[in-house]
Amino acid sequence: MTSAAFGEIRAITLDMYGTLLDLETSFVQGFGSFLKEKGSSRDAAEVIQIWEAVYLRESMVDTMLGRGRTLFEKVRRDCLGLVFSTLGVSHDSDDIERLLTTDAQVTLFPDVQEGVAALREKFTLSVLSNGDLVSLERAISGLSIPVHQAISAEEAGAYKPHSVVYRLAAERLNLEPNQILHVAAHTWDIRGAKAFGFSGVYLNRDNIPYGDHSTQADMEITSLTQLAGILGV
Repeated sequence: MTSAAFGEIRAITLDMYGTLLDLETSFVQGFGSFLKEKGSSRDAAEVIQIWEAVYLRESMVDTMLGRGRTLFEKVRRDCLGLVFSTLGVSHDSDDIERLLTTDAQVTLFPDVQEGVAALREKFTLSVLSNGDLVSLERAISGLSIPVHQAISAEEAGAYKPHSVVYRLAAERLNLEPNQILHVAAHTWDIRGAKAFGFSGVYLNRDNIPYGDHSTQADMEITSLTQLAGILGV
């Protein structure tokens, strides 16, 4: 698909965790040292992947049960403790806090700064994330991500892929859904955005097939700089 197919697009929304923010690089060193200290032979990258899968699942439980939205940072901390308990790794709340704050080396993927800066020349850019608003704004500022704003699922009271999150983005941008392009490294996020009427681009960073879903992405890319080139910016 070429840039002509996205002729109506006026704004681009970008997922944060795993799309802009490199979770493995951010946490692998701290997790590795911690696991070694605890006498665990578990691979740090594998543990991070397990943790991510668990907190993504658990973040949606309240939404699915109609109970609102538990703060994302609480979900992440609770789920990391659950993962460690499941793996038999001794820990306490101070360990969890240290791993997610002082031991973390928050890192963007290498294409983010250049790609986002290029896209900003032509489109309104927003982070649209399940993260809590304060955490998102702190990360955007601290990492100098050149987007115009952060839009958090916290403000919608539910987690993606619930439609209220994408509706919030459309309202905040004052655009129709078909004027918004959502970019994410998660197929479930693309499917949610597409179901609401956004266009969707799957950022396939890990060579994982999109899958045979009824809702397909409009395009698959491997970097944000590639997307900028396709869109002619």
